[in-house]
Amino acid sequence: MPSSIEIEFAGHDMVLDAGLALYWPAEEVLVVSDLHLEKSTYLAQFGSAVAPYDTLDTLARLDRLRDRYRPKSLILLGDSFHDRAAWDRLEPAARDSVLAICASVETCHLVEGNHDLGMAGTSGLNFCEEVALGGVVFRHEPDTSGRPQVIGHFHPAVSTELRGHRLRGKCFAMNGRMLVMPAFGSFTGGLSLNDSVFSELAESDPFRPYLVYRNTVAAVRSA
Repeated sequence: MPSSIEIEFAGHDMVLDAGLALYWPAEEVLVVSDLHLEKSTYLAQFGSAVAPYDTLDTLARLDRLRDRYRPKSLILLGDSFHDRAAWDRLEPAARDSVLAICASVETCHLVEGNHDLGMAGTSGLNFCEEVALGGVVFRHEPDTSGRPQVIGHFHPAVSTELRGHRLRGKCFAMNGRMLVMPAFGSFTGGLSLNDSVFSELAESDPFRPYLVYRNTVAAVRSA
């Protein structure tokens, strides 16, 4: 199975990458969602004994994707930071890495998510509510406009069976009007695509899952 797979969404050819990213070749745009930077240090404030390495790992993986695709634009599709104080907790090297990645593309869009709501006033970074490109809208959470949308927020995951083995992993979830991104962050989990949240979101057009497992991505059936 390939490390990436080509799909068509809203009449456009796009690439789903096993690195948990979406690439749109015609627009030269790379999209990732839900980095949740500094989640470990947030939880540590409440006594959780987790290693504080998720941010550096997440940024290193994003940097490799940027090197691979060399996009003109980068869209961080919301919840890039786990909470409003995350920017202040970043180590200098991590902060420099965030700024360097944003500066390495012509345009870096930080879509505002529910976790990083209001961060523009504390970090100095420029956030936006949505990005519209080629008739497709990029948002953290969906709206009710009926426009084709690429969204994050829901952290989809799927279980399936292959040759007698059960596989589970993060996934892309797509129907005719919506593409839900997997969570990119190293310390983020996934919500089963069988959850009622997704059936309500999909309405009468069920999502088709594209499982990310190890270094591959492939269309599968939900178990």
